[in-house]
Amino acid sequence: MSGRRGTMASALARLAFASMAFLATASNASDAATLRYDIQVAWIPAGEIVMSLTEDDDRYALSGTVATSRLMERFFIWHGRFVSTGRYREGFPHTDAYMLWGRDDEGLETLLSFGGSTTIRSPGRSPRYLDQPSGSDFMSVTFLAPHCIVETTLHDGKRVYRLHLEDSAEGEMLERRPPYYSGLARRCDYRFRHPSGATRRLSLWVASWQGRELPVRLRVRLPFLPDGHLHLRVDELDAQRMDTGHLGR
Repeated sequence: MSGRRGTMASALARLAFASMAFLATASNASDAATLRYDIQVAWIPAGEIVMSLTEDDDRYALSGTVATSRLMERFFIWHGRFVSTGRYREGFPHTDAYMLWGRDDEGLETLLSFGGSTTIRSPGRSPRYLDQPSGSDFMSVTFLAPHCIVETTLHDGKRVYRLHLEDSAEGEMLERRPPYYSGLARRCDYRFRHPSGATRRLSLWVASWQGRELPVRLRVRLPFLPDGHLHLRVDELDAQRMDTGHLGR
């Protein structure tokens, strides 16, 4: 790849970092929301996702970490950090920049999708350059968009997916022991096609928590593999404040 292309990518990276740093400090710390999800695979503790959300008018910054548990590391390892910034347009998040640092059994990979291009770097390999995918990133759509969405485009920084609503249900009761959310929720069942050709399915249960409509439970269904589940952690005080009767935006 030419030096000019590398210089441009470096400039875009610096601009993206500056934008993210600004948005991450734009709101008062007291206004930031922290979301914690425990991951389970076949009811086995598999890890956790911890996210922080800050908002400034129509702008947002969503950042987080993902880590597998010691038990699951016997089978696979994945640790990662992500940052997504963008703007809400009519209540829907639109990504400006998406960054991902991920480490698995094969090593570390970093990804920056910003300014019309995506740069992917791995140790010992030449950088890869792709066109920035259309649509919003997967994390922003999953955790910040209004649900149930009939159809939308989303991406993982590399590939574009088309998300379709298959089914939905109002007022489902989730019964979970503390520290997890328990109460009424709206269920949204989606499907999307992976580049390999396989169909993936994602179910979200959405409820009002800390003044926001958020997924309180997620289920990922993969062919020939146990389902993956994410459960939102809430403390006792949060549970008392939950407005389970208000499920619309």
